[in-house]
Amino acid sequence: MSERTPIKMKRLPVMRCVAVVTALALTAAACGSDDDEADVASTPAETSSAAPETAASAPVATEAGPGTSTADSGTVSESESTTAGESGDPLGEPNPATGEELKLMYMWSGVSPAVDNSADLAAMKAMVQYINEYGGGIGTDHRKLVLDDCPTNSDTAVAAACGSTIVDGGYPMVLINTSGEIEPWATPTLAAGIPIFVFSSSDASILGSPDLVFAMSNPAAGIAYFPAALAKEVGAGKTTIDVIDVPAASGPVQALAPMIFEQAGAGEVNTLPISPTAPDHSSDIQAELQSFGPDYVHIIGNPAYCSLSIRALRDADFKGTISGISNCIDAAAKEQLGADLEGVYISYSAGEDPADPDYAQFLSIIDKYDSSIVPNGTPVGAYVVLESFRRVMEDYSGDYTSADLASHIRNHGPLPHPTTGGTFQCNSQALAIVPIACTSAFAYSQLDAEGNPTTFTGASAS
Repeated sequence: MSERTPIKMKRLPVMRCVAVVTALALTAAACGSDDDEADVASTPAETSSAAPETAASAPVATEAGPGTSTADSGTVSESESTTAGESGDPLGEPNPATGEELKLMYMWSGVSPAVDNSADLAAMKAMVQYINEYGGGIGTDHRKLVLDDCPTNSDTAVAAACGSTIVDGGYPMVLINTSGEIEPWATPTLAAGIPIFVFSSSDASILGSPDLVFAMSNPAAGIAYFPAALAKEVGAGKTTIDVIDVPAASGPVQALAPMIFEQAGAGEVNTLPISPTAPDHSSDIQAELQSFGPDYVHIIGNPAYCSLSIRALRDADFKGTISGISNCIDAAAKEQLGADLEGVYISYSAGEDPADPDYAQFLSIIDKYDSSIVPNGTPVGAYVVLESFRRVMEDYSGDYTSADLASHIRNHGPLPHPTTGGTFQCNSQALAIVPIACTSAFAYSQLDAEGNPTTFTGASAS
């Protein structure tokens, strides 16, 4: 990372947070593509309409550069910090998988009237090719990774059918970036003892299974830890958290934010839920500015929602600090808001700093395998979950059963966390309030006049 500014957060008492964590269901707005590539088979599912899905980013406290952090749990040895080759090419030297196939399931949101997360599937396919051609495959026997995929399509029945496919198909593990439909397929999967390796989710159905669920991001950062830390850093006496008013988003924010702000000594905080169908946010924003008078506004929602709030704040000539989660910004938001994005802070569960060797590797991967992928947001999550899985499995030599895979991951030592400069270790110690989290790390940056991140800062909630 280019810069590391200390932002220390106190670790929260576990028992005070249990009820709150069970409500944390913020997941990234998802989508998908249906074209197959080598080593990826598609499981068909029907599309249907559903309510929009929402997302949370990640949490705050400084860490050292990639491969050297001791922030989450223990040090990372030089032999453990992985892949970029000695040649200077971020892809490294070719290192093909030579073993037999390892077939796992990849869950994704699919395509529906509510969401289209085609970029997730495309990034996954690129990563599978990279792992099999440059990453040495999976395990010490260099197995060729094959990922079947099952889209949920924002439909409960379709998601439940995916659960049956996972269990009946004998898949020893499920990988997933992020999705709004978790419970229908995760409940039978976990009941069958099949582990889930996920980039970001705090759905209530998986929170109680830290022996089987391993999350590669801090799901509470974007909704509480990051805004509390930033409020303290900028000296805001009053913070408004403007959140899309769906239960999975507004409920956890209202429950968690006051406690986190109090623990951090970050001043007053007020929650402003706005309907996801509101065509304009001006009246809600104006009323909040007049009644509460915040110095700082943090926004949680999808790009369309965040764009309406940022526009309303700019139109109101708000002079305070503005921030949002990484799902707030996409190409359409940049085009719509233009220079109004300058100075806005964004928190990232996965870093997007071109100076970071992991992100540089990701850029090289998509340049080689699918240059149509926009290297921001959801696709970066696909990189993080698959590269993290490759790293933790690099020294694996056991049987590829669900129980053995879960035991290996849970008992592994710390490894470099891709793109954040922190570490990950899946022993339920990284984040006390979310025991499935394998890291407390995240990153944040301010946007420039074109809506692009500038200097990144690595951080942690511990």
